[in-house]
Amino acid sequence: MEAISGDAVVEIVTTVFVLSTMFSMGLKLSVTQLFGALRDRQLLSKSLVVNLVAVPVVAYLLIRMVPVGPAYATGFLLLAVSPGAPFGPKFAEMSDSDIAFASGLMAILCLLSVVTIPISLVVLAPGDVVVDPVAIGRMVLEIQIVPLLAGLGLSYLYPAFGDRMYAPIQRLSDISFVGLIVLLVVVYSGELRSLIGTEMLAISAVAVGLSLALGYLFGGPVRERREVLATTTAARNAAIALFIATAGFSNPDVLTVVLGFSFVSVVGAGTLAGAWR
Repeated sequence: MEAISGDAVVEIVTTVFVLSTMFSMGLKLSVTQLFGALRDRQLLSKSLVVNLVAVPVVAYLLIRMVPVGPAYATGFLLLAVSPGAPFGPKFAEMSDSDIAFASGLMAILCLLSVVTIPISLVVLAPGDVVVDPVAIGRMVLEIQIVPLLAGLGLSYLYPAFGDRMYAPIQRLSDISFVGLIVLLVVVYSGELRSLIGTEMLAISAVAVGLSLALGYLFGGPVRERREVLATTTAARNAAIALFIATAGFSNPDVLTVVLGFSFVSVVGAGTLAGAWR
């Protein structure tokens, strides 16, 4: 019997993590929160421009200023073009900000990402990196949009059943997340150590700092929403970026940079959210 490779196990656990995370997000999200985020059109427009355009452009300029290898550049851009982190509402809770706006904005960014991620990668990825936009768009649709909408629909049509489902699905998401982190450290320990001493961690910190500043600057006059946009913009969607990195790219350096950049972004946004509280 042929043994399952570490890469295959990582891909399976990543799939479970993303599916359960997106489904639990849909169960927790309400239609009121979703439409509430759409109500302030000016703030929503700024939020979309900052998350879908400004951050990817900042990442592109950084890797042009500090030349890195194609695989490192691809991993860095992959996380930068992946908006709508599941951590957004949690950071809003930590900073005592507008949780409803954070949840609605997160859902809108996730829905739009099925189009924006493949287009952004085609436009910004290094010339010698082959990107299949249709395949990546299908990945985002199947692994992120479908479970998110399924959870949202279930909680809307059968709220009592959705409430009962939320706890076990969220538990599965938490367990698979911990398992994924352990697996990634074990399977890719050498690749992760290789980031130490490179420019990638430094430019990741710069990208996070600029993302926080842009989100805060364009977040409008209300403190609770300004803080939400800052932390949501800085904390990119590591769940979908990890899945695309494992399923769509054979070079492990792509996944390595996604992990390093994710760690810097979550720590940076989480620390600031805690300080604001």
